[in-house]
Amino acid sequence: MRYGMLPRPDNAQPMHNKEAIGRAFGRAADSYDRHAQFQRLVGERLLSLAGPMPVGQVLDLGCGSGHFTERLLAQGHRVLALDLAPPMLTRTRSRCPQALCLQGDADALPLAPGSFDMAFSSMALQWSQDLTAALRQLRACLRPGGRLLLSTLVQGSLTELARAWQQVDHRPRVNPYPSEEVLRIAVAAAGFNPGQLTFETVTLHYDSALAVMRALKGVGATHLHQGEGHRLLDRTTLARLERAYQAQSQPRTPAGLPLSYRVCYGVLTLD
Repeated sequence: MRYGMLPRPDNAQPMHNKEAIGRAFGRAADSYDRHAQFQRLVGERLLSLAGPMPVGQVLDLGCGSGHFTERLLAQGHRVLALDLAPPMLTRTRSRCPQALCLQGDADALPLAPGSFDMAFSSMALQWSQDLTAALRQLRACLRPGGRLLLSTLVQGSLTELARAWQQVDHRPRVNPYPSEEVLRIAVAAAGFNPGQLTFETVTLHYDSALAVMRALKGVGATHLHQGEGHRLLDRTTLARLERAYQAQSQPRTPAGLPLSYRVCYGVLTLD
């Protein structure tokens, strides 16, 4: 099949610094798979919620290193893998030579209407500048009866890390996430049924606050929409973060220090 593609609109200038976001993920291309436990858990949960799917043309939006591109190909789908970061696409091309890979932005999809039977986007849409607009574009690229499988973050994510940073320097060190109600409104405004959304909390555990920071850096999730962005943290700051994180996590469980995510899953059908 020949995928329809359109030029990006000239006025697609999101306020989020997409070049910086892409660079952050690009720097993590080689380390991503070693640190992406959470991303794999969420993506697998999304596939399980979707259940069996007819084979078809699939968009993998925010493909990262290609883990779920590979999973979708194994199910027999024909996949277009799209990501903001060229180094991630390099990994996906190497991993999934059968997939067509394209650099692109969820806020300015370079895709023609009605190109896909399904769009899969796990842990990517939280980087969108305008979620409603991104969802409308995804809806437009689906064929009648198509499905959108999405997972993204909402309020209640990374709260332990945010509280610890507040004890250190009172600067915004964790990006804000929309509320569950805002997600429902955005989904409805894009023409989908918000009743097809599910919200769950996923908690991982780490040996230390430093391990938390390494895991986030390892997958490239370090860009701040407001604040200082990518910079090295000195030992004094890291030590203060460690003390604050440990103190708020008492009594400590054998599993380690918690890091919680509030995840929105959507298995949305285009009627």
